[in-house]
Formats: sequence, C-alpha cells, structure tokens
Amino acid sequence: MKREREEIFSGKLLKLQRLKGKYEVIKHPGAVVILPVLPDNKIILIRQFRPAVNEYILELPAGLLEPNEEPIESGKRELLEETGYSCRSIKLIQKFFSSPGYSNEELYLFQAEGLKSEGPPQEKGLEKVIIGEKEIKEGLQKGTKTIIGLHFFLQEINKC
Repeated sequence: MKREREEIFSGKLLKLQRLKGKYEVIKHPGAVVILPVLPDNKIILIRQFRPAVNEYILELPAGLLEPNEEPIESGKRELLEETGYSCRSIKLIQKFFSSPGYSNEELYLFQAEGLKSEGPPQEKGLEKVIIGEKEIKEGLQKGTKTIIGLHFFLQEINKC
C-alpha cells in the first residue's frame, strides 16, 4: 500500500518524510557492509567513533552507496578505504533493511576474500582489528549490523 509522502526535512545524507496518517520515515540512500575474510578464517573489523551513541564501536567495514555506483563497486571501494585491503573476489551474501519500522535503508552484505594489503586505511580515525572465531562468538553479544555478517561467517566455517 503506497502512501502519500511529505518531505519535512532534507539534510546532506537523510531526508525525513511524513506519510499520510501517523508515520514518519527516514529516507536513506542505502549502504554496503563487507565481511573481509583472511586466509586463516580471521575477520577484519574496524573500530570507529559513532557520534549517535557517543562511543567507539567495533564493526564490519561499511559505507554509503554513491549515486550511480553499483553496490559491488561500493563494497570494493569501502573495503579499501576503511581497511586498506583490496580483494580478489567479492560476493553478495544478503540484502536486508536495517530498521524498516522507520527507515528505508537497505544494506547489501558482501563477503570479500583473496585479500591483499594495499597500505593503511584511507579514512582517518579508523582502527583495523583482526579477530578469530572465539572473539567473534564473544562479540555477538553487542548489537550492530556486524551481527548479521559474523553470524553468516560462523555458519559457513562451522557448517551449522
């Protein structure tokens, strides 16, 4: 059921719309999330400050879809920018909505393998963190988009 939309705010990234009736939604350009898998089945995460929650968060590399850029190309670009790694192969694992109750943000989760270090991360303020299966299981207690990617990875290596 399509509803009439009225734009009530437009920022650099997000737009806030009021739907006819009682709903307000955030219009988002979409994003990619990358699960970078090293040959030893360790994962590259990044630690970065998130102003919305006022703390540092450990999460999978991710970033916005750029206009006219295919999601897979966004994934490769974000992997390089945030980790300093390029990849030999990248495949779509899943598409999902982050918070469909109030946002249309659609995320594309990619798995990247055949990683090659091209130098330090290009984005400032990011710390690269490499973790193994034990740390992944412990880290699943915290809630971010990272949970979906790490859960998939554990299923693959343990064939659950």
